Amino acid sequence: MNAILIDDISSQGKAYRFLKAAILSLEFAANQPLRAQELASRLSLSRTPVREALSRLEQEGLVIRSGGWGYNVKPISFKEAMDVYKVREALEVEAAKEALDKMDSQLITQLETYLKRAEEELKQGKVNEFRFHNKAFHSGIAKATGNACLQSMLNMIDDRVCLLGAMIVHRHVDRQKEALKESNDILFALRQKDHVAVELAVRRHVGQSKESLIKHVM
Repeated sequence: MNAILIDDISSQGKAYRFLKAAILSLEFAANQPLRAQELASRLSLSRTPVREALSRLEQEGLVIRSGGWGYNVKPISFKEAMDVYKVREALEVEAAKEALDKMDSQLITQLETYLKRAEEELKQGKVNEFRFHNKAFHSGIAKATGNACLQSMLNMIDDRVCLLGAMIVHRHVDRQKEALKESNDILFALRQKDHVAVELAVRRHVGQSKESLIKHVM
C-alpha cells in the first residue's frame, strides 16, 4: 500500500515538473490543448498522475479546463502582464532595499558567482542555464532580506515572470545580454551600498523587461 502511494506521488511529481517546464519554456504554447492520454503515453505513465498534475497547474493558473479532462495552456493577457510587472517592481525594489544593509563580502561574492556563471552560459548559448543562474542572483537578494513574507510574495509571481521572460527572449534574443548588464548594475549598486542607485537599477531592470515585452511581443 505504502509502496503504491509513494510511486503515485513520484509519478505525479514527474508529470507536474515536465508539464510546468514545458509551459514556462514555451514548448507548449498558449492555448495548446493538453490531453491526459497523449501526455501519459509520452511520459510512460498512467492517466491518473497526469490528470493530478494538470489539476495542480490549473490551481496555479497555468492551464485552463476545456471540458471533461481536457486542458489548454492558459494565455497571459496584456493587462495581466502589466499587473505582474507592477507588482514585481514593487517587490524587487523592496527586496533590494532590505537586503542592502545585510550585504557582506561573502554574500557579494556569491552574487558575483551567479552572474559570472550566467555570463559563461550565455556565451555558450545555453539559454535555460543562463536564466537559472540569473534567477539565482535575484533570489539571492530576496533571501538576504530574511523577510519570509516578501520571499513568499515573490515566489507567487515567479512563474509568470519566467513565462514573460521566455516570451521576450523568443522574440528578442539580445534581451538576455541586456538583462545580464542590468543585473550587474544592481550588483554594483549593492556593493557600493548606495540606496538610491540600487532602487534606480532595479526599477530600470524591471522597466526594460516590460518595455521589451510591449515592443517585441505584445
